[in-house]
Amino acid sequence: MPFSFEREQPHSEGSRCDAGAIATDNVPDAPVEQPSGHKKIRNVRFQSRSVWVLGLLGLFGFFAVARAHPHIDMAIRIAWFKATGSLPGIGWIDLLRMGSSGAHFNLPALAETPNPYAAIRNPYTIPEDIAAGSALFQSHCATCHRSNGLDGVGGPALEHRQLVHGNSDWAIFKTVSDGIRGTAMPSSSLAWLERWQLAAYVRLLATQTEAISIPAVETRPVSYDQILSSEKVADAWLTYSGSYDGHRFSPTNQITPANAAGLRLVWMRQYDTSEPSIETTPLVVGKFMFVTVPPNRVEALDANSGNLIWAYDRDLPDHLSLCCGYVNRGLAVLGDKLFLGTLDAHLVALDMNTGKVSWDVEIADYKDGYSITGAPLALKNFVITGVAGGEFGIRGFVEARDASTGREIWRFDTIPQPGQPKADTWNGNSWKTGGGPTWLTGTFDPDSNIIYWPTGNPSPNFEGGVRSGDNLYTNSVVALDADHGTLRWHFQFSPHDVFDWDATQIPVLLDGTVAGKRQHLLAQANRNGFFYVLDATTGDFKFGEPFAKVTWAESLDSQGRPVANAEQFPTEKGTTVFPGGGGATNWESPSYSPATGLFYIPALDWGGIFFAGHSEHRPGELFLGGSFEFFPKETSRGTVRAVDPITGKVKWEYRNPATSVGGLLSTGGGVVFGSQGKIFFALDACTGRELWRIGTGGRTVAAPITFRYRDSQMVTIAAGHDILTFAVAQQNMNHNSTSGIARVLPPHP
Repeated sequence: MPFSFEREQPHSEGSRCDAGAIATDNVPDAPVEQPSGHKKIRNVRFQSRSVWVLGLLGLFGFFAVARAHPHIDMAIRIAWFKATGSLPGIGWIDLLRMGSSGAHFNLPALAETPNPYAAIRNPYTIPEDIAAGSALFQSHCATCHRSNGLDGVGGPALEHRQLVHGNSDWAIFKTVSDGIRGTAMPSSSLAWLERWQLAAYVRLLATQTEAISIPAVETRPVSYDQILSSEKVADAWLTYSGSYDGHRFSPTNQITPANAAGLRLVWMRQYDTSEPSIETTPLVVGKFMFVTVPPNRVEALDANSGNLIWAYDRDLPDHLSLCCGYVNRGLAVLGDKLFLGTLDAHLVALDMNTGKVSWDVEIADYKDGYSITGAPLALKNFVITGVAGGEFGIRGFVEARDASTGREIWRFDTIPQPGQPKADTWNGNSWKTGGGPTWLTGTFDPDSNIIYWPTGNPSPNFEGGVRSGDNLYTNSVVALDADHGTLRWHFQFSPHDVFDWDATQIPVLLDGTVAGKRQHLLAQANRNGFFYVLDATTGDFKFGEPFAKVTWAESLDSQGRPVANAEQFPTEKGTTVFPGGGGATNWESPSYSPATGLFYIPALDWGGIFFAGHSEHRPGELFLGGSFEFFPKETSRGTVRAVDPITGKVKWEYRNPATSVGGLLSTGGGVVFGSQGKIFFALDACTGRELWRIGTGGRTVAAPITFRYRDSQMVTIAAGHDILTFAVAQQNMNHNSTSGIARVLPPHP
């Protein structure tokens, strides 16, 4: 029988979500605004009560139908904003053209935030459009601005800082269209499409000088002690999960369930990238933010404005063996250095103030299928990284390097070779291509001096017959001595995996009372559909409960080992299994809130069909031994589930009709931030009630971060091709946008 999970009421006994449990700063609440589709229509008079009642019922019926159709609802919202004067700076004709053109102008975001300067995106930015824009610039603009746009004669240089009417897509298009009154810049007679192409090229010119326009800055070195205490600090984000324990929690508490509806965009930085989404977790050090952008770019930004300070671009080989695109999920910081894992399997140290390379070492040979896509973990005087490539028959490992020089300190192999412990869990020479990648960031307990690193799938992924045995240490968490890399203990979640269920989800450390005894625990929501709690000191299994639909296992035994369903193995004809190939959760980060005592999981109820097959290993080529298919998207359900980590019971869930679920963040203000599809939202941490949402215009899967700049709590998320930063509306006056219009930074290639 398939597992089902039990759901409890949000305020059950032992919950920390009672009144007053979550303290907040003494800041005024922003006015709570209802969505525009629910605004009351005032000042309408009817001549009789019966006509008034019938008209009102008809209006409600119309809006009910419209709300059920997103495109109609979006058009109504935008029309309402325009009709009521809430959408200045854009005409009806341009709105109609954008709505009917079929191109993607990010109009859903305009329906959420009536600000064309912040919301509208130029869809005409492919190379052909840029080339057309360049030709138009030379024929219509170069006389005044010169051909390079920098040393103009009759017009100003087109630098990022000097675009006085704004540098967002809409601002440039409007300037090109309308000209600038009182100057030699006339209105344009170009066709509508040509003006968008010209605007795209002008923006590119402005971007080319952006880095030069920002003065040099210096940041203070980040000490190990600072990272140790990072979860108690509200104004920084110093490591991938926010703190060594993996909580992805911030004590920052200005944004609360009472004022979250007042969140507004502060700044947005746009990028030109071929990848569907940016997956970075930014770091915030002092006034500065550090991000990674596909394919392997690092940028230092002003955290308050999004302005570029410096950038580093990695030159990559022409051919790379990558299962899942040109992605990078973040950086580590220690001292005056940033640490980047590269897609050609190098670890690079960058000077935090300049972006110059301090050292660069090869971790593995990319030609064999190795890469690095995750954020390193920096602690003490060294930096730790894992490797990706489980789909190419690599042998995984975790490695520590000296943070000052890049010298290797220790290495732990996740696939033991003959003569090493647990080598007998592999038959024949299957260990040579055993997989076991370590592609996501681990956690660290300074008291026990243990690093907990999650490991991925065995290779070939679906063909278990050629690698009989448990296949250690794949699909496990390994507890390693931080100074020497020696194994303290391990726990394997899915022995002999044939479903590609990497166990690389973030392991989270917490303290709780189990069986009447206070214990130090490690919790993980696993891709296989079970939520596990282990003793963090010994690795002993405490309990496991399903948090999503599970059919592949009948139960977990007293040691936490799954009792597999014999009818649920891949076959040549295909076998239907829950969860599917993507798992019940994946790399998208969970969050644990000490304020509520709840563990928040980005979960997906989605089955799949698994097929058995055969593959021959060739270095650098896919080594799968089968395949899988997703169920139709309409059968999936993306959710955020809040689990009591002491019982494993689901307290509440938040559903959205989306087939992707992004990483999560919880805060001391009692708010959980997350995303599904192209929507970024805030939830009440105690009940799961939606407090606020906004359309991002792009696929949003990365985990948000929060930090405090001066007196304002800010929230940053990578969404689609953008980095977006929000704050409560009343707080925005502390930032650079005194007019109330958010800053939108130009796209960078």
